[in-house]
Amino acid sequence: MGNIPDKPTGSSKRMKRVTLTQGLKPGKSGSPATEGTSEAHASRKQDNLQQGFFSSGSVRYSDITLFLRQLIMLLDSGVSILRALKSLSIRSERPAVRGLINDIALYVEGGNALWQAFDRHPNYFDSVFVNLIRASEASGTLTTILHRIVNYRESREMLRKRVRGAMIYPILLIVACIVALFVITSFVVPVFSEFFARSNMDIPASTRFLIDSSELIRQWWWMPILVLVLMIFLYQFWFIRNPARRMAIDYLKLKLPIIGSIIHKNAITEMCRTMGLLLRSGLSMMSTLDLTKDAIHNRAVAESLNAMRSTVEGGGGLEEPMRASGVMPAVIVDMFVTGEESGRVDQVAEQIADIYEEEVRIAISGLGESLQPVFTLVIGTAVLILFVSLFLPMISMIDHLGAASAL
Repeated sequence: MGNIPDKPTGSSKRMKRVTLTQGLKPGKSGSPATEGTSEAHASRKQDNLQQGFFSSGSVRYSDITLFLRQLIMLLDSGVSILRALKSLSIRSERPAVRGLINDIALYVEGGNALWQAFDRHPNYFDSVFVNLIRASEASGTLTTILHRIVNYRESREMLRKRVRGAMIYPILLIVACIVALFVITSFVVPVFSEFFARSNMDIPASTRFLIDSSELIRQWWWMPILVLVLMIFLYQFWFIRNPARRMAIDYLKLKLPIIGSIIHKNAITEMCRTMGLLLRSGLSMMSTLDLTKDAIHNRAVAESLNAMRSTVEGGGGLEEPMRASGVMPAVIVDMFVTGEESGRVDQVAEQIADIYEEEVRIAISGLGESLQPVFTLVIGTAVLILFVSLFLPMISMIDHLGAASAL
């Protein structure tokens, strides 16, 4: 893993963080909370990848959550941070996790703050996490914040698993249809085509179309694969890497039939869950909007937070930019306005997250049920066309031969 310096090397560059204009809420602590800019955090992330510090695939999301859960248990038992980190670095079963925790422990042992040690590994600890830890260290609420972070991570992971699980059934059906199409066009249709050719019989237009389509697919089977590869390439390197194009794509995702509603509600849940966590932990609204924007995957929803931040910075409220965004449902705006008026935006955000997370769960549960009749209809139609196109000509020919032999 290499030698770990006791003190930050190039501290003016590595540890530079931009102080938030409003840090902790008044009364929480005299020390300001700070936010790492997304550029600085991304720079450290790229440095780690170039150095091969830890492979992104070697430490899983669940590994970090388990590590934090175990850290909480030790801290609640009265164990010091350094001793807890050293204990966990020895106890972990996975080498990559041991290396990560050991590096954090060595950095803390060198006299650095815990948030600085986490900040060295942006592949695993994002800016939301780092700033929460920094705020908790300043206010003396580390274990409380860690509890909230773990609950937040587990909630997000559960939601992601539900979304992925909901996609498995339709994907399997699509793959099964593609395999069936390949088998039919490659092995079944050619047999009938050869038989019809030898018999010199007139075949219906539907049968001729099926045979010609089969021949076309067998000759140009590689074309759909090439198109798919090109689409993936364009999506990754032309759309995703261009902010304007990515935002347009992410906005279109929200408008997709059936799954667009799930994507939209998932993004709102992600936004509100993050905002609730940050506000409850003592960060100001400005800081919360900055950090939440970087934590949301859908850039169309994230962009609405930019407008909200500008309005708040100018002394305005959240209502106007939220309504103008075009991605915030009216009921969400009304709830946030109520939260602003009562000074309970953090509680309102968490309530919205709970409501929408449940709606996502229900929508995902019904997704398979709603798609099943569609796939059944498509498969049934395909079987009917296949039967009519291939077997009816044969039945007609057999009847014709039977009539001829009777004569």
